Amino acid sequence: MSTKPTAVTVTLDKETLETFCEATEMVEKAGIRVPIGQLVQTMLNTEIRRHSPQKIAQRFLKSVMQQIGGLSPSSFHEEDETQLPDRSSASR
Repeated sequence: MSTKPTAVTVTLDKETLETFCEATEMVEKAGIRVPIGQLVQTMLNTEIRRHSPQKIAQRFLKSVMQQIGGLSPSSFHEEDETQLPDRSSASR
């Protein structure tokens, strides 16, 4: 299976934005100009490398299914995230 790049838009709350602004200012004082968007993208890419994209996608699926009421706690085991929950329960 080949990889496919995906564009993501991130909305930062005021406190988080201030933190990134502070980091950007520190980097600029060191003589390097890094736009906040690039800093956020770098952080997200680092997190994706730290946690497998498959695991992140599975957690997202679990969250969606819980929100729509199609997932019981027993149908998804935290310790075994390599197996997707039974999606047929979401259609009930």
